[in-house]
Order: sequence, then C-alpha cells, then structure tokens
Amino acid sequence: MYEGTLSRPMSDDADRGQLLVIVGLIIAVSFIGLAVALNAAIFTENLSTRESVDAEEAAAYSADVEPAIGDAYDETNDGSAATAADARGKFGALLGEWETAREREAAREGADFGLNRAAHVGWRLEQGANRSFAPANDDTATDWTVADGVRNISAFELSVDRAKLYDGADASAFRLNVSNGTTHWELYVYQDSTNGDINVSEGDPTDPSSENCSLTADRAVIDLRNEKLRNETLAEEDCSALNFSSAVSGPLVVRYENVQDGGSERVNGTYRVVVNGSDAVATDGNDEPERFNASGASAPTATAVVYAVSYDTHYRRNDVVHDREGRYAPRAEAY
Repeated sequence: MYEGTLSRPMSDDADRGQLLVIVGLIIAVSFIGLAVALNAAIFTENLSTRESVDAEEAAAYSADVEPAIGDAYDETNDGSAATAADARGKFGALLGEWETAREREAAREGADFGLNRAAHVGWRLEQGANRSFAPANDDTATDWTVADGVRNISAFELSVDRAKLYDGADASAFRLNVSNGTTHWELYVYQDSTNGDINVSEGDPTDPSSENCSLTADRAVIDLRNEKLRNETLAEEDCSALNFSSAVSGPLVVRYENVQDGGSERVNGTYRVVVNGSDAVATDGNDEPERFNASGASAPTATAVVYAVSYDTHYRRNDVVHDREGRYAPRAEAY
C-alpha cells in the first residue's frame, strides 16, 4: 500500500494564473478606455465652450461698431467743417481712436480685429435768417445752382414768406428746378394775395394738367421729403405735388430760378437742404464753398458733413472667423 502525499497537478495552477492575468488585463483595458472616453468628453465640452465664447466675442465686437460710428458721426456733424476734407479727417480721427483701442483689446485676448470704413461726405446747406434766396456771393443773381452731382437728399425744406412771393399763377414765379440733365422737375411757388394763399405747382401753373396745392397762411414750410405743406401753427396738409423723387433718377442738379427780377424779390425766407456728395457744392481754390458762407457766418451757409458710412469688420480667434458688412445711414431720405 502506498503511503505519501498526493500533489496537485502543475497544469491546474498555471491555468488559474493565466486566467487571473487575462481578467486583470481586461479590467485594465476597460479602465483605460473609460479614462480615454471621459477625457474626450471633457475635451469636446471644453472645445465647444471655447468656440461658443469665441463666437460671442466676435458678435460683441461687430455689434460695437455701429454705436462707435454713430458717436463719431454725431460729433463730426455737430461741428463746423468748412471743407469735405475737414469733415472726413475729423470723422476718421475720432473713429480711429476707437478702432485702435479695440484692436489692442482683441490682441490681448489672442484675437485679430480689423475695421475698414468709407465716409460718404456731403453738405448741409442752410439759410437760417430771412432773406432772398440769392447766393452769398451774388445778391443780384436770378437763377443759380445750389448743388450739382447730388447722389442723395435727406432734409429738403423751404420756409417762405407769403408777402414776398410773386403774386400770380404763371411761369414768372419762383421756381425750384431738380434735374438729372435730361428730365427737369419744376416746382413753382407763388401767392394769391386775394385769398391769402401760398400755392405750389408741379409744372407751369398755367397748364391745367399741373398738380398743385395751396395753404392759407402768412408763412409756409414746403417739406419735400415728407410731401407736406405746414403753416406757423404746424397744421399741415399732404401735397403729392412735392414728390420729385419718382420723376428723376441718377445724380441731380438742384437750382433756384426766378429768385428776383430787377431787384424785386420773388421769394424770401429760409431753407435747409442736406445732400450727399463731397463735390456737390462748387468750391474755390481752398476747397471752400463759393456760393455759401462758412458755418457761423451770415446766411446762406454750407457745412461739410458725413452723410453715411460704409464699413466691414473682420474678427478671428482660433477657428472662429466673423466678417460683417454694413452701411450707417441714419437720415431719412427724400431721394
């Protein structure tokens, strides 16, 4: 009979060891996979958050542009620029300060910001005191060109004294002539002293087909932009005879005609016209208006203004790129 200790086969221990190693590897790989997935999720979330923040920053930079343009626009036009270059230079300097500050701020945040802009300069033509509608440089002129090469018109108002208007419905009355070189739109302004009316006629008053309007008043404002006649108490009437914009197109010439005859005034009062076009007003060798005085001097005066601004912005940070184009033109326009 055999007496001794029975030993476990070596193959069983080896199999169990191998199994433990395999299980351990599986668990390790699982943890590694979980860690990678978690890190990827965190990275994706961070990337998404960063891109969202960058996009918000880009939108904020673009949104700030128009208020900055508006501030420079207002400050420039509240001044008394004597030449188109003066208005353009002042506007550029004011907006340039903001632009430089914004570029530096963007650079500190690791971004690139740029602004391109073009100021469209025009003129504010005013006669703030009652007088003949003759130019500043020739009190005896009968017909003269107020502006030429006009691209747009915003404010366009004439305020006339009835007692100084020509008395009669014929072609000798004061005439506003707006043309594009081919088509002439003419508005006659005259009085009927019998009825106390101020009359306007689109076309020759003697032509029955001419459209006309009248207002019983000692003084009337002829508002061409809004197509209205107003009296001293601000009572107003619609007047489609004042609609010139549908009759002409392209660059315009604005003229006052039959201002006087032999020293006898046919119109007297005030006016305000704002036109777009840096070269719309005739200037002298110093680029100052010939037929108007400088702002602050005796009427009539011409002040160079920024009429509108075209611009485009560029913002880039990381993979976010934001470009925007726009036009700042706050004036309501007659043409």
